[in-house]
Amino acid sequence: MDKYAIMCLFILVILSIWHAIIGGLIFRYTSDFHKTSITCFINFDRYDLYVSLIIYILIHGILLIWLFCVPLKRRRQLKQKYIQYRQLLSKKCQLPEKKLETNSDYVSISIQI
Repeated sequence: MDKYAIMCLFILVILSIWHAIIGGLIFRYTSDFHKTSITCFINFDRYDLYVSLIIYILIHGILLIWLFCVPLKRRRQLKQKYIQYRQLLSKKCQLPEKKLETNSDYVSISIQI
């Protein structure tokens, strides 16, 4: 999740810089608010918006796929190993099956003297 936060901050900084530049250019070259030959800046800004939006959606899609394939896959594997470990522990200590359903880490061990 740190990668996601850093990526979002990076995109935010790039978009802020871009809007500062394009806003300054439009303000400088458009003295009145009528359409002039400088509207190429406005069209360029609109195309940049579309491209940025597509890149943003693609990055989120890729991150979502990565999230399901890498960290959550590992988590599922560890959960399966934990279940196998609890079953093995249950067989060794002869714990009742009811104890496996709880989320408690407490395992009772009988001591024979």
